[in-house]
Amino acid sequence: RARIEIRAGGDKEKVIIDGYVNVVDRDSRPIPDRKGGYFIERIAPGTFRRAINKADEVKVLLNHKWDKVLGGTKSNLTLREDVVGLRAHAEINDPEVVKKAKEKRLRGWSFGFTNPIEERADRNGMPIRTITELVLKEVSLIDDTMRPWYPSTTVETRAGEKGEETFEIRAEEFEADYVGFENKKGPEKKPDNSKLKNMIKKYGGNI
Repeated sequence: RARIEIRAGGDKEKVIIDGYVNVVDRDSRPIPDRKGGYFIERIAPGTFRRAINKADEVKVLLNHKWDKVLGGTKSNLTLREDVVGLRAHAEINDPEVVKKAKEKRLRGWSFGFTNPIEERADRNGMPIRTITELVLKEVSLIDDTMRPWYPSTTVETRAGEKGEETFEIRAEEFEADYVGFENKKGPEKKPDNSKLKNMIKKYGGNI
């Protein structure tokens, strides 16, 4: 779950968001491997803690848009790994994000990473990928223009400082506890995830 609260901050309102970006040591939904197949992924405990300690700064974005940087760990974002997973606390005064919060249009957290170190195994024909190290680039707030269930990942190649690098995104939809503005209602549309849920059950994953 995520706690979302609007507060007055000087001459600007700000939204305070606290919740989990990812749960460690838990099976993901089936993720496309870009070869026509799927794999299940787990993030090993300690992976995020080490990534946070190594990062100069992790940015917080809206919908993974680098032209929409909302802050970072040097200013308004706190990241830590606890026994559950990667927890984020962000205080954002961007008017667009405040408006989306008031309309209850914030749908989830997501994170982008590169350079994973992994271990591979097999479970009844489904590859299992356990990530033990990664470079954490950013965490993103996802609104209702994107789908955190989509199905939970994209993998793309981007130009980096050392040439092209594979940039991976993982998303987690949250149930939000909106504090202080319960009477404001926004879109409540949910994507049809029945096919994906059936696939998860087929391969023994957790929903």
